[in-house]
Amino acid sequence: MVCSNERVSSITLVRVRRLVERPTPGTVGLAGLVAAMVFCVIRVLRLGGGWGTFVVAGRSFTDSETVTGRIPVMAGAGFDGQFFYRLAVDPFTVGLGRAHGIAFDYGVRSGRVGYPALVWLASMGGQPNLVAPMMVAVNVLAVGLLAWVGAHLARDHGRIALWGLVIAGYFGFGVVLGRDLSELVAATAVFSALLLVGRGAHLWAGACAALAVVTREQAVLTVVAITLGIVVFEWRRGSWSAAGRAAATFAIPPALLFLASQLAVRHVIGELPAASSSQLSATWPLVDFPRALRRWVDEFIHGMGGGSALVLGCFIAIVWMVGLAVTSDGVQVAFAQRPWELFAGAAGIGVFTLSSRNVLVAPADFRQAYELVGCAWLVLWSGSGTRRLWWAMAVVAPVTVLAIGFRCLVI
Repeated sequence: MVCSNERVSSITLVRVRRLVERPTPGTVGLAGLVAAMVFCVIRVLRLGGGWGTFVVAGRSFTDSETVTGRIPVMAGAGFDGQFFYRLAVDPFTVGLGRAHGIAFDYGVRSGRVGYPALVWLASMGGQPNLVAPMMVAVNVLAVGLLAWVGAHLARDHGRIALWGLVIAGYFGFGVVLGRDLSELVAATAVFSALLLVGRGAHLWAGACAALAVVTREQAVLTVVAITLGIVVFEWRRGSWSAAGRAAATFAIPPALLFLASQLAVRHVIGELPAASSSQLSATWPLVDFPRALRRWVDEFIHGMGGGSALVLGCFIAIVWMVGLAVTSDGVQVAFAQRPWELFAGAAGIGVFTLSSRNVLVAPADFRQAYELVGCAWLVLWSGSGTRRLWWAMAVVAPVTVLAIGFRCLVI
């Protein structure tokens, strides 16, 4: 009887393992797509107001009487999605003045045209009745594509495809998907570039990087880091000339597109958009973190903010992921075999530590740290065994459930 029970248990474990290992990257991508669709449907039913609610437009910058598409406008400043909405209606309205009922707060908004340009194309040239739903649709598709890319990356690192969901399921993407923000498009472009570099397709990787840099200017640091990683890797394999050719093939497309877009916007607003509010979003490394951490803890203890537990949870999860990654043997493996991923992660650490008080006052689930956490997963995948992966999941999984659930139900 004991032997029979052991045999049944063994067969069950084998079946479970086969079931887990069976999904292909396509299946994982579809799972990510469906999950994003469910999130959006629940959110729109919970909040009401149609797909325009995702824009989170505020009266400080959006005129409810003249805004194109008649999206809902709430009291206060609203959120960044309203600026992407304006560019999605017409990507060429980069001036700081009011256009289509919406005014920009800073010139940096004018340079972030990647995501709204995709929405403009999807909405057939900014058709007013299509822009709001297409802003949601583009991000939903980005989740599915990012899950597919993550699954391929997982396989390239010797892991099962299901691990790709941790890239697309980053806890900071709940607020991005729920508020029509651009980080999902940027993340999809960045991790697609990492995948393609790993497979030697430097030109296609450069095309993805070009989309990334015109979506979020922080991606420029990532492109520089990946370029350095390509140089190191190709130099080890051949010569400096081969390394230079590979690096140039990758770096020239994003460099040209970023420079052209920055100069074009500068011609209109009189300054480079990437530099227009840099003093508000970045400072010296870690300078503003002690004060912000004290504030988060104080709010949590005194119950002053419903999202204080979420902020602390996200921060702890990020620190935990970085700690696990940098102390794993995956660092040595990544440096030897895929240095561009390691350097991209270092760029992510740089962006995260440079966050200023203006960013940390309302960190929005640290949505800007997608690259840091994603590359930490890549390093852990490069390491031996699975213990650290499950240690990571033990912290990241509950934070993800909390963040996604909160952003699904709260505006």
